[in-house]
Amino acid sequence: MSALILEIASSQNKTFKKFKSLTLKKYREKEALFLLEGQRYIESALENGILFEAILFDETTWHESIDTPSKEFYQSATQIYLITEGLFKELSQTEQSQGIIGVLPIPEKKTLTQILETHNSNLIMLDRIQDPGNLGTIIRTADAAGLEMILLVRGSADPYNPKVVRSTAGSILSVQLVEVDETIETIHILKSFGYHIVVTALEGATDYDDVSNYGAKNCLVIGNEANGVSTAFIEASDARVKIPIIGRAESLNAAVAAGIMMYKLRSLDRL
Repeated sequence: MSALILEIASSQNKTFKKFKSLTLKKYREKEALFLLEGQRYIESALENGILFEAILFDETTWHESIDTPSKEFYQSATQIYLITEGLFKELSQTEQSQGIIGVLPIPEKKTLTQILETHNSNLIMLDRIQDPGNLGTIIRTADAAGLEMILLVRGSADPYNPKVVRSTAGSILSVQLVEVDETIETIHILKSFGYHIVVTALEGATDYDDVSNYGAKNCLVIGNEANGVSTAFIEASDARVKIPIIGRAESLNAAVAAGIMMYKLRSLDRL
């Protein structure tokens, strides 16, 4: 049954204020909702059965650019809001908006132990990655490389920040994100589930291409852009690896290094 179409034309509208507040982390956490912008990503999510709180349209886009079958598709899935052009711009985070924004629930948080009870493949842990673009790119690359889970050490960028969500190009919906503490207990839990801890480091590290660095099931740790992996995680690791720098660059971008390492893990599955 199709939902009624509701219109919003005032910035004082309570529902509009709620949607606008989702551009800020504290309100995303309070409402347990985030914004996803882009028609292709929204339609793909709907086709894959992902539930939306609502879908917001620039009223001009709805009336002039959305055909009747698509309107029926959207209405059958969730509540539709038509928002005036000026107000919609206050919600949009892109320079050339397609006039459509999805409002989705943030997945319920679970403990690392609960998660690992049903997960049995390689994963990646991000140790306080700060740049939203880097985090979004890593999530997107993890999805491309077939890694289904990313552990985020507390202090990492918020994965539901609009800049991160945009950088994932829709992959935010395909990769499970789990927040963990920067403690040895996290490492102990991973090891109790049979994970081999591989950290990227410079000192005391061997070539990332050496297969002896890896186990049957690996947790790859990528460090903070400025400070690298924390000392506690390095000391508790099973292997330290480095990607060779052939030219004069001092280091690799964190997202690029993560991408190389994730595809290295992928290559091990074929050995």
